Amino acid sequence: MIPTITADTLSLRFSAPWSLEDHAMFLRSKALPEAQIVFDDQADVYDVRAPARFAPLLGLNGVTAARTSLPLASHLFDYQRFIVTRALEAKRFAIWSDCGTGKTPMQLEWARQVNHVTGGRVLIFAPRAVIKQTCEEFLKFYPVDVGPTRLESPEEIAKWAKCSDPDAGWLAITNYEKMIPGVIPELRWLAGLVCDESSLLKSGGGVIKWNLIKSARGIEYKLSCTATPAPNDTMEYASQASFLEKLRNEGEILWTYFARHPKTQAWQVKPHARDAFYRFMAGWSIYLRKPALYGFADPFADIPEPSIIEHVVPCTDMQLQARDEILGVQKNGELLPADRLGVTQRTKLSQIAKGFRYDDGVPTPIGSTKPYMVKKLVKEEVARGRQVLVWCVFDAEAEIIGRLLYDVQHVAQLHGGTPETEREQILEDFRQGKIKVLVSKARMLGWGMNFQFCEAMIFSGFDDSFEAFYQAVRRCYRYGARNQLQVHVPYIPELENHVWENVLRKKSQWEEDTAQCEKAYAQAMAQIERVAA
Repeated sequence: MIPTITADTLSLRFSAPWSLEDHAMFLRSKALPEAQIVFDDQADVYDVRAPARFAPLLGLNGVTAARTSLPLASHLFDYQRFIVTRALEAKRFAIWSDCGTGKTPMQLEWARQVNHVTGGRVLIFAPRAVIKQTCEEFLKFYPVDVGPTRLESPEEIAKWAKCSDPDAGWLAITNYEKMIPGVIPELRWLAGLVCDESSLLKSGGGVIKWNLIKSARGIEYKLSCTATPAPNDTMEYASQASFLEKLRNEGEILWTYFARHPKTQAWQVKPHARDAFYRFMAGWSIYLRKPALYGFADPFADIPEPSIIEHVVPCTDMQLQARDEILGVQKNGELLPADRLGVTQRTKLSQIAKGFRYDDGVPTPIGSTKPYMVKKLVKEEVARGRQVLVWCVFDAEAEIIGRLLYDVQHVAQLHGGTPETEREQILEDFRQGKIKVLVSKARMLGWGMNFQFCEAMIFSGFDDSFEAFYQAVRRCYRYGARNQLQVHVPYIPELENHVWENVLRKKSQWEEDTAQCEKAYAQAMAQIERVAA
């Protein structure tokens, strides 16, 4: 066995004849959290490559990964400094960190360090809505530097990535939609690439996802940042691993570590592969919700948990009649149970609760007291001096709420048809306090935005997705919030109880599963750190 270290890559070559010591070393090298093994059947030689930081795990002491000489920014919390350092050592790293834990300062510092180490350019992909916010945070953290360059087309991206003009800046930012037209080969000229809110990479075979993965292959430094996924969200793990080039293909993570549950057919980690799975993941990613679990200070200890306030709204006779039409009557005269309804029927009941029903795409009004309850809650919170977010699900629902709030000052709506320039101005006015009430969809603003100044929100609409509900709440419940967030959930039991109960059930299961996942991650990382020490 011949070990060599080049830069921060450990290489091991095993050739015949093998000694028992070589065989033991080969087995240990295969068990590293990250390892690439190539077999030359002609020469009967195995080549193993892994990050140099794992050398101590093999007993090759005295070897440490290269570290940047640029001091880390002082504004980072201790856990953020640890994560940035690990991400730089790994070069290609995934940060699964809960909403509000500061992924933006981490990714910006990582980008600054990559530029310092390589002298090359770094590009950030982010949702369109958070680009302005990211640029502002960069200037807040690094006021003497030049802010990121906004790239507005695939052509601009290609030109900037390959440009050698120092006046073009070292950091740029753009939105994911710029990848729709096709692959951008020039991305390979970049020194680093950041994917903010990178959960979009898990979306099946989407054109953005595959164009981005193909364009980014070979980039030395990559960082993906998103909130903590569900522990068994195999597509999330597989897609991130594929983007970061930790797997030969996305299917590898499935057949290696996962199996289908015999009853539910859902993917879950194989019991006997659980420890190996988390050791593998901890080598190139971190899963963090509570910094204290890893032994760090808890900057969120003084932030009170949101107060979720349920408001039961009475059902009108017109709504009951519409409900009975949707549910249908069985032979015994009883209504079809709500838990046996399909998606279309559940959606119709949700629409009826809001005061309308779509018929061939056209909203038909149905008498409902729920919009008036939403208006009442909005006026009460505004009277208390709070800014308010009103979350809707349907366009017709938002229109109804908007009309009812005619006598409330400083109200704005944000929807899919809002022009880009107007959208940015609305968000800026909301951040500046000029807009007191913002009506929008959780799926539009529920990812990435930082509204810690807003202390009240009202869910006029919600669906079965706990993730959408959780992300919407975390727009305001995050570090920097001063007072307890008031979360109002008005609902009509006869129409929405099954959906709301489903959200609460998923919430309980998600909290239990993610706590176990984070604990397993922390244990795996501690094991790696102990051996390396």
